[in-house]
Amino acid sequence: MDVKSARSLGAELVGKLPWQEIADSPTIRYYTDWSRFEGFKRLEAAPRVELPVSGCEVVVYNGVLLGAGRCGRVEVGVADDVFKEIQINSKILALHAAALREPVSVRVRGSVGPLVVKLLASERGAHVASHVVLDIDSAASGSVVIYVEAGEGVMHTAVVEGVAGGGVEYVLVSRGGGPQYVHSALSVRSALYARPLVMGGVMNSVREEYVTGEGASVEVVGLELGTGASRLDHVVSVINDAPRGRGRARLYAVAADKSFVTQRAVGRITKRGVGSDSAVEGVVYIAGEGAVANTQPIILVETGEVEGARHSAADAALDEEREYYLRARGVRREDLPKLLIASLIDQYLSSLSAQARGFVEEVVKAPGVL
Repeated sequence: MDVKSARSLGAELVGKLPWQEIADSPTIRYYTDWSRFEGFKRLEAAPRVELPVSGCEVVVYNGVLLGAGRCGRVEVGVADDVFKEIQINSKILALHAAALREPVSVRVRGSVGPLVVKLLASERGAHVASHVVLDIDSAASGSVVIYVEAGEGVMHTAVVEGVAGGGVEYVLVSRGGGPQYVHSALSVRSALYARPLVMGGVMNSVREEYVTGEGASVEVVGLELGTGASRLDHVVSVINDAPRGRGRARLYAVAADKSFVTQRAVGRITKRGVGSDSAVEGVVYIAGEGAVANTQPIILVETGEVEGARHSAADAALDEEREYYLRARGVRREDLPKLLIASLIDQYLSSLSAQARGFVEEVVKAPGVL
């Protein structure tokens, strides 16, 4: 639909739709604290700012395209057709649609290494909506990084939707402030290597959906990094909706200090996904006495004709034998949590291409993160 229609529909549905239809658990009704997204006024206009934009970089600032550098066969403009891959079926998405200012179109036609798209929000007390329509051609290769960040006291909703036709690496980084809600939905035609990173924020809620075409594959390796009093809720869904699809998702979660971290890796094979294979796994580590972390790997199979469907969960904490082994080699007990956190972060970073790793390492190692 066009942007004007999306705004109108969003405004109409805000008072009709719930934040979410189904509770997450009997004890904690919603892992996302939706009350954090109340009381903000949508941003109608903001002062124009000047930020540097380098070569393979696109900057969307307070919901408006600020600039784009020159980067080979990459085309950037204003999108005139939105919500093709996502339905407005929740209050948060209705609020996002109603607050849209200038959706951005990014088309990748060749090799990129990496293309970094920054979605930044800074207007305190306001709701900023960033929206990107991503079109990755079958001839594309390399790495696409979507970096989403909100300042303190800014409500930021960001939607990335589109089609991934070529074999590319897709790195989605959501970093609070906040509160922040990020929703990514891609139709995958070939092979996609997704590497999400969710870190910090008073409420950092991220939803990713990858729908595979016939013979297509999606591999997800992700990290949730909770520090301080941050709250993170990350859901990755890999949906095999055509024959012979392949879906893999492995998520690592760290809950330090007094953070609250939830990860859910969902593998789904629909009736159309005959001959498909799906595997999901969650690994968590609680590194603080006041921290909470939970993992829920879920498999949903709607046909009896599958190649495989597996799920597993693991606690990364040391057992007595492994702790004794490390202590015997001179590692102090108080250093063990830092060692385990570094190990999980390194497992995530090692899954990245050299192109994307440099950018992501700077984010992870930024002052105040750990």
